[in-house]
Parts: sequence; C-alpha cells; structure tokens
Amino acid sequence: MYNNEERELLKQKIEHFSKQLDEVQGLLLVGSGATGYRDQYSDLDLLVVVNNSQKVLTVQNKLQTYLHTQYRILEEKVYQHEPDIFVTCFLFNNYLGLDLGIWSLNKLRATKPNWLVLFDRDPNKLEKKLVQSLKIHTHQNLEEMIEDSLTFIWQFFRSSAIAIKRQQYIQAIREIDFIRCHIIRFICQKHHIHYDFEKSIDHITDPHVQKLQRTYEVKLEQYSMQQLLRDVLSLYFSVINISESAIQLKQQEMLDEFIRDLFEGT
Repeated sequence: MYNNEERELLKQKIEHFSKQLDEVQGLLLVGSGATGYRDQYSDLDLLVVVNNSQKVLTVQNKLQTYLHTQYRILEEKVYQHEPDIFVTCFLFNNYLGLDLGIWSLNKLRATKPNWLVLFDRDPNKLEKKLVQSLKIHTHQNLEEMIEDSLTFIWQFFRSSAIAIKRQQYIQAIREIDFIRCHIIRFICQKHHIHYDFEKSIDHITDPHVQKLQRTYEVKLEQYSMQQLLRDVLSLYFSVINISESAIQLKQQEMLDEFIRDLFEGT
C-alpha cells in the first residue's frame, strides 16, 4: 500500500514532466487533495490544461507513455468526454489511484471551488478563468445551457459513484446534490422561472419535479445508493431531452459505462 510520500512524488513527477511540454498551459491539483486529503489512502486527482484544443490528444499520449516508463500499472481506463477532454484513471502496483484529466484551456471551468494551481505559464490566467466560471451567469438559450452542463456533469457523477463504492454515503449524497441542482436549473428554464439555489420548485406541476422529489427518499446502503445514482442520472438526461441529440446520447452511454466499471463486483 502506498504512503503520502509516494503520492507526493507522483504529483511532482507529473508536474516536472508537464512543464517540459510546450503545449501545456498549466497543472491543477483538484479533488480532495486541493483542500486536504481525506486520509492517507485518498487518490490523486490532477488536471493538465492544454493551451490548444488540437494538441490535447498529443499531450494525453505523451503523459500516458511517460507514466508507463515510470510505474507498473495494474489498471488503466481512458474516458474521452469530448474531443478535447480526456480523463485517464490509473491504478498503480502500490494501489495508488490517479485520475489524470487532460483539458483544453477553452473548456476549462470549475464545478466547485476545489482546486490548487501547481503551475501556470501565465501568472493567474488559470486562477482567473476558474474563478470567473464559478460565477452565476445567464445563458442565452437552452442549447448553450445544456452544452455547458454536459461539459462537466460527469465529474459529479463519477465522484458520487466512487464514494458509493467506498461506502462513503454522505459524501455521495453531496455529489448527487450537484446533479440535482442542474436538474432544477433545467426545470426552471423550461417553466421560465428564474433559477436560484434558494428557490423552491415544489409548486411546479411537472412530472420531473415529482421524480426529483422521490430521489430524496433513499436508504444509506449500497444497493439503494447505486439505484439513486442511476435514477438521478436518468432524470437528468430526461430533463434535457437527450433523445434529440446523438452527441448527448454518447454522453449517456459514457456515463453508463462509468456505472458498470465502478460498481462491478460490489
């Protein structure tokens, strides 16, 4: 089993290697590591930001090759969420887990205020972009709103799925709540109601609201939590009317794959 020093060494190696790549704008520490690891066995979550969307795949391949020269890898799974957004999940022979994201700079945005800039070629460029993305802004139309949401909804899903697998049910509920907030946002948009995190939508006559209410009735145990995550995810795609878009359907298939991978054997 790995220790804190091995996790820190892995982070330093990736930071050092990333700095040698001209295509890389910077490196972020995200997840629990940015605010303090939950325990000595917490995984490492890093996000490499690439300054040109056309170079994301190149950087992805270079980092994969580099890690294979440095470590013995037990498991490796690559997820491509968009042409310029990759996440590779590694499990090394000391059972240290690494989630390594490779994102283009123009897609970079924060889903919650948990990040630490490890390096940035332009001082404060990444920090400013992340802070700005957290601010509530008005979308011009529903299509833009959906595109914005789909860019990072998988992060909430995956975090909740991992928490469920680890039987960290309170943490899983917190992550699922972020998905619920997106569902509420779309319901409000549909009914031309100004979205506000403090606003109740209980009075809206909409079958999606009734289904959303039922997702709060859950037992904190493995099977019920797995079913809750599936129900919330299904409701999310129902609300955004996913059947109308092949691109969105691909996103749903990707998330279903996450479920199979993460819940396998539980």
